[in-house]
Amino acid sequence: GVASLATASAFLEPSADEEALPRIYDAGKVKEYWRLRPWAVCRRCCEVTGELLPFGFRLMRDWRRGDLEGEGGSAATLARAVEAREMLVRLGPAFIKAGQALSIRPDLVPPCALKELQRLCDDCPPFPWPAASATLRSELGRDPEELFEGLEGSPEPVAAASLGQVYRLKLRGSDSWVAVKVQRPGMAHAVALDVFILRQICRILLWMTRQFTANRTDHVALLDAWARGTFGELDYEAEAQHQQRFRSELLRKMGGRVYVPRVSEGLTTRHVLTTEWVAGPRLADCSKDVVQQLVPTGVECFLTQLLELGFFHADPHPGNLLVSNGRLVLLDFGLIAEIEGFSMERHATAIVHLINANYEALLEDFVALGFLPNDVNREEIVPVLRRVLEQGMRAGSDAKRRVKQFGEISDDLNEVFYRLPFQVPEYFALVTRALAVLEGIALVGDPEFDIFWAAYPFALSKATTVLGA
Repeated sequence: GVASLATASAFLEPSADEEALPRIYDAGKVKEYWRLRPWAVCRRCCEVTGELLPFGFRLMRDWRRGDLEGEGGSAATLARAVEAREMLVRLGPAFIKAGQALSIRPDLVPPCALKELQRLCDDCPPFPWPAASATLRSELGRDPEELFEGLEGSPEPVAAASLGQVYRLKLRGSDSWVAVKVQRPGMAHAVALDVFILRQICRILLWMTRQFTANRTDHVALLDAWARGTFGELDYEAEAQHQQRFRSELLRKMGGRVYVPRVSEGLTTRHVLTTEWVAGPRLADCSKDVVQQLVPTGVECFLTQLLELGFFHADPHPGNLLVSNGRLVLLDFGLIAEIEGFSMERHATAIVHLINANYEALLEDFVALGFLPNDVNREEIVPVLRRVLEQGMRAGSDAKRRVKQFGEISDDLNEVFYRLPFQVPEYFALVTRALAVLEGIALVGDPEFDIFWAAYPFALSKATTVLGA
């Protein structure tokens, strides 16, 4: 079984060589790497199919019975969504990351399953200090004891995730504390293998959907787009460059209201990232007064990224938003998304059309942005958009008079995106998630907080600048 395949892999194939894997995702190079290691691929395929096939059979059975039908999600749909989440956790980091990527694709996943996938947690048990120490020694070329103080008692990480873990360490001969992120040993090798296998699964899925359904989703292209981001997260030197870019641009745009920690370039490599340690509570844990003061800053920060910079932080969650010295602190830049200049301008016009309840023009914005095909049935979609959006906010420019919270409106839109022929760009789902995270934090401290009113002045000023109004 699996044990004999592991033995064959150890004796008949080249050993793992992460340096032979591309830093930037290249499907051809990944395929060539695993072509030389067929026994390792077979072993992992046995593990993956042992989980996926039984789940697939149960899902198909429910579908043929019609048990997956129903508004808001049937009991069978919810049960399969829970089962899928638990299965992805068992399959490991790459599958957890894939599930997290699907959790922001309302055009591909039913809304009830979307919520279940959003519960996927990136927290993992830490790996032991000797393994982390060996990585530091190999990557930095010196013993960790020569670089950092207080390592005699095997330090514990302050955070551990699926791809790596973070230590709070003091630089030797200095008063400075740093955050040192160390990648899990063998992670690039393991992720590359799962990406390779998932791509083969997507090729089969693409063929089946093209043969038996009218669905035109390119599953292989989606996998490749996700894999590029995941490979990027494994390259800590690329993450350091992202962080420096955000630090420079947000200082220029936001002044001292938003802070991004400095990077220690001399202590950063492909598998180790060292940055300034910033002490402070999470924004979500702060007092009502602090939340009321800084959440509008957070909203402006993410809208600045969307409408002015064209690139933005693509992993927003409460743990990445701290408060220090009265400033909002942004952490973790492993995953960023880019937006073209045309899209930034079109987003501005979409904001104006939304505020003015011009849903016909808003639909044309969606077509221009690639959310909908040019030949979409406009008479079918405009009334649906009007119904959903008018439930959430009053027509006209008074954005403060909205009826629902942003998160509820987003849920309603997810239902529309799934049932109608929308193709939602990944960056859009990430922006809505970032704003929903900020609203969730704000509502804890202020039940009357209004995300639309917080966003309205900045968004309107940028939109009118683009339109020349």
